[in-house]
Amino acid sequence: METGQNKIPYDELAFDIDGVVADTFRAFVKVARSQYGVQLQYEAITDYDFMSVMDIKGDVFNEIIERVLEDPLGMGISPMNGAVEVLVRLMELGPLVLVTARPDNGAIERWLEENLGLNGNNNRIYLEATGTHREKLPRLLKHGIKYFIEDRLETCYLIREASLTPIVFEQPWNQKPHPFRTVKDWEEIDALVKW
Repeated sequence: METGQNKIPYDELAFDIDGVVADTFRAFVKVARSQYGVQLQYEAITDYDFMSVMDIKGDVFNEIIERVLEDPLGMGISPMNGAVEVLVRLMELGPLVLVTARPDNGAIERWLEENLGLNGNNNRIYLEATGTHREKLPRLLKHGIKYFIEDRLETCYLIREASLTPIVFEQPWNQKPHPFRTVKDWEEIDALVKW
């Protein structure tokens, strides 16, 4: 447990979406298995470039990725356990900053509206779709963010170069040795926040 002095001010904290807020990769595995017959285990995704560690045809992979990007609600992507409760609490304190490498806001904004119960009240979140992992940094700086919870190690190294503090959301693909603080779930994220 963090002491009060070490806790993160809510307005200095931002989140990646896929693999942190949204359980996207588990939905990918479920769809690959049930609809395409691909025998794949979630724990076997040991690299963020997960096509390199799975036996899946390129056209099937691309089709599922397109569905992930264009229809996260239809794909059945769930929020990570505990994410909704913590994010709703944070939104009560001020606007929530979410930064994703997705190419556009549309589909993931609808997913967030549905799962966070925004009911069209999107002024409670700043959603930044950057199109690339490298472009996350300028968006984080624009919002005055000092801490970013991310599941992709390569992005964490980029963020650290700008003196921001990355926090790794533990996933099978980020188990290589690294110098960053990690959280394994949203209960641990909740414990980091200076409420």
